[in-house]
Amino acid sequence: MNALKAETTGSLKLTCLSVMLAIAGLNSATAQETVDTDKLFKEGIFLREQGQVFSSIEALETVLSNNPALNRARLELAVAYYRALNYDQANQQAQKVLDDPKTPENVRLAVLAFLAQIKRDQVALVAKPHTFEGSISLGAQYDSNVNVGPGGAILPGGLILDPGSVPKHDWAAVVQAGVTHTYNSPSVVRIGETATRFLWQTSAGLYQKNYFNETDFNLTALSLSTGPVFVAPDKWRAKLNLQVDGLWLGGNYLGLYTSLSPTVTLQLKNGELTWDALVLNKAFDRDIDVGRDSNYYSTGLSYGHLFLQGKLAVQGGLHVFMEDASANRFTNDGWEAFVGANVVAWQNGNVYARYSYKDTKFDGVEPVFGISRDEYEKRLEVGFGHNFKEGFAKDWRLSGSWQKTENNSSVSIYTYSRHIAGVTVGRSF
Repeated sequence: MNALKAETTGSLKLTCLSVMLAIAGLNSATAQETVDTDKLFKEGIFLREQGQVFSSIEALETVLSNNPALNRARLELAVAYYRALNYDQANQQAQKVLDDPKTPENVRLAVLAFLAQIKRDQVALVAKPHTFEGSISLGAQYDSNVNVGPGGAILPGGLILDPGSVPKHDWAAVVQAGVTHTYNSPSVVRIGETATRFLWQTSAGLYQKNYFNETDFNLTALSLSTGPVFVAPDKWRAKLNLQVDGLWLGGNYLGLYTSLSPTVTLQLKNGELTWDALVLNKAFDRDIDVGRDSNYYSTGLSYGHLFLQGKLAVQGGLHVFMEDASANRFTNDGWEAFVGANVVAWQNGNVYARYSYKDTKFDGVEPVFGISRDEYEKRLEVGFGHNFKEGFAKDWRLSGSWQKTENNSSVSIYTYSRHIAGVTVGRSF
């Protein structure tokens, strides 16, 4: 996706340069225009620059039907077809300008560059309709509170916890692997005035965390996801993802998570605005989890902005959520906000930080305590990454992170602190 975005952005910049050069040469060669033709010509360009490429094509086609020799309009039409991702028509219109013996030499050079770009984009669009990408990573992790136990064995009111419920710390080995298939359709989908590319992405993944001593908390997740993707170059992209996750805890089947998540991202100058939502069904299998089956809903906005020529990225967002569980004590709602930054700190390396705050209120009353949970969570994460470009580790990435979580609850048994630190090596292929 990033490669597609970068390729398209570069293509459009080259197109604009070519058109500026070409129109500069054609202005002196085509001075005979009627008032109505000139008005419609300007309207066609205005519509195109406002993103209404299909209306622009109609206007410029009308200009050419009245004056087929007006190469200035023909070249603008070629650009409109290019932005509509109709490379055949863009090539055809630009070639007519090139074939005209009256076309100035400086215009020919610009048109030749434009035609070469059209050919490159056309080849890239149809060359690989199916692509596969795999990834694998191996890591080690230290967890100060594997079982998410409260801060002490003695709780307010004199309650004493079972020794198995106090915080336990341990090291773990973490393995992740996945494969993604992308179908890139050569057809262009028209959505209103926008030409979009259509893709379909399907992925499968494995996550395995094995603790050295606290094996009851070993976690396995098998994931499968699929869904359509629409990309309007330099404007927006949208995705609808259906995902199924099978979960195992301590070697025993925990349950099945099934989710549907739409995402829409608007591309702005040096930034992106994203809306996302999640509908998640949690179906647990163990007797101990009776009452936890639920439907979870969330939605929110986030915004990211680039500074310092892309070396610094800052992002922040706000989400609201609610969870309707089969047992009232697990039903909850609340909100979450986050802010983060990523900076290119050295060649092929970056550092990042992220802080989040989550406020949750539960409906039902907790047994023994006789009150409902009202809690907030604070989480801070800092980390680094480095991509190796040469040597024996070429194409591998080394990353590390430290995360601190503090959860404060009106029900003391749910108040805890947790630190997780780890290092990972991985690569894509």
